[in-house]
Amino acid sequence: MDDKAEKIALFRYGVVASLVLEALPRGELTRRAQEIAARQYDIPNSSRRSLSVDTLLEWALNYRKNGIAALAPKPRQDRGQARAITPETATLIERLKRENPHRTGTALLRELALAGEHNQAGLSASTLYRFLRARGLTERQLLLAKATAHKKYEAEYANQIWQSDMLFGPWVRRAGGGKMQVFLQAILDDASRLIPHAQFYPNQGLDCFLDCLRQAVASRGLPTRLYMDNAKIYRSPQLARIAAGIGILIVHTPPYQPEGRGKIERWFRSARELFLANLDPKAPLSIEQLNERLWHWIDTVYHRTEHSALKTTPLLRWQRDIERIRQLPPATDLRRLFFHRVNRLVRRDSTFLLQNRFFEAPPHLAGKQIEVRFDPLDPTQLEIYWEGHAQGIARLVDTVVNGQLPAPKKEDQ
Repeated sequence: MDDKAEKIALFRYGVVASLVLEALPRGELTRRAQEIAARQYDIPNSSRRSLSVDTLLEWALNYRKNGIAALAPKPRQDRGQARAITPETATLIERLKRENPHRTGTALLRELALAGEHNQAGLSASTLYRFLRARGLTERQLLLAKATAHKKYEAEYANQIWQSDMLFGPWVRRAGGGKMQVFLQAILDDASRLIPHAQFYPNQGLDCFLDCLRQAVASRGLPTRLYMDNAKIYRSPQLARIAAGIGILIVHTPPYQPEGRGKIERWFRSARELFLANLDPKAPLSIEQLNERLWHWIDTVYHRTEHSALKTTPLLRWQRDIERIRQLPPATDLRRLFFHRVNRLVRRDSTFLLQNRFFEAPPHLAGKQIEVRFDPLDPTQLEIYWEGHAQGIARLVDTVVNGQLPAPKKEDQ
């Protein structure tokens, strides 16, 4: 699928993931779909902000049958037909209702008239009320959503919810001399407080987070949901593609509302007070030594110490639900699932540029747009795909060798 279709498919997966990642009774499936339909969304390539229950259930069914490809858009069948409420009017109604949830339907119709929405002059009250209910904009829906926004929660089973965040770490000894600051990427299981993986990295980039997530999945299986903040790297298309491929629902906590990640914030406090505070600042470690000490502390101290809220240790609490843990099939190449995918144009000399280095593609791909898949932390092997089919491995251009090769002979005119 093209970039536009993939963006829409990944959005649809993110919306219905909670409907397909767990086996749900029919009543619970419908209830969850109604909750999802009551929210507002920034829908790619659309001015609409809401989704119907029927649409959500259809997407969920399509994904179960044929995976992420089944969520790619198909041409509209109603193109050119009139709709009851125009996108412009829908946006105005939503803004007015959210400004004042107590605003009545009569007041809304009057506001539309004052706003000069002449094309909506014939809008009936019943049509307006159906629209409000479908978008979760009734007075009751808006006030209930506001009242329940900050309720405490806890996952019922291990791996239902993982929380992830980043902590600014200490300064360590640089391999080539000097010092550098490192950053702690960590993932915590909500039900057991177990740490599937945590590691200090030399930067805060997406590559480091994806490496942490990959090792967490390899060590403790698949979560159903992964809660993170709204940082740019956590909204990367790479992460969305990986999550859809392995069946994880990514949930972003609203801006300025860190309650959804409260447990990992408390773990970071414990890591600072019980681990980092015991390091000798006069004897800086290398990043490798720091990580070895971190993993030893997590495995032998944190995981085996009784948690005050659990009345048991994180390890024992996690092991209680071990039969429920989702695992990838044994033959799965987890490293390849986490490969980055980028598009590149192959030049006339059959080379393309990636990370400031030139690589060679097969000659028949010259002038074509290809997809390159690779491990960002170890870009020594680049897999080339064209129109969805593997085309081999790219080779790093050796300019010295190329300079020694004879120039191609010109054809006689």
